[in-house]
Amino acid sequence: MPIRAANEHDAEALWELRHQAIVVGCRGHYSPAVLSRWSEGVMPPGFEQMVSGAFYLLEQHDEILACGMLDIPNRKIEALFVRPNTMGKGYGRLMLQHLEQLAVTCNIRQLSLESSLNAVLFYQRCGWQSLGHSRYHSPKGIILDCVLMAKTL
Repeated sequence: MPIRAANEHDAEALWELRHQAIVVGCRGHYSPAVLSRWSEGVMPPGFEQMVSGAFYLLEQHDEILACGMLDIPNRKIEALFVRPNTMGKGYGRLMLQHLEQLAVTCNIRQLSLESSLNAVLFYQRCGWQSLGHSRYHSPKGIILDCVLMAKTL
């Protein structure tokens, strides 16, 4: 399945994928109030530029199934989201493997991420180690419980 670099024209679809993945995938792990605040609002200014700089997407039949971002300067995986109706079918794993391989080609041997509570087991199954609970400070000003994770490539 092809994975490609995202561009500014993908921004709206990626913003919607993010919204769906948060509302459905994180349900039961965060309160309805937190989910609402985390996923509300319109696409912020600058998102198009961020998308075209470091986001990748996996698509099939012109539908985006998963996306993710490699933050090279900070050696982090960010914004890995999977379309809710395709969760559990391996698309998140494919995206994560792609981002890890990109990191290797950039001579990055240690990656970190802040996992939402619903995704911890997924990352552990992909070889990531939990380093303990943390608090993610969202660009929207929301503070979320998460788990800091790392992987040596």
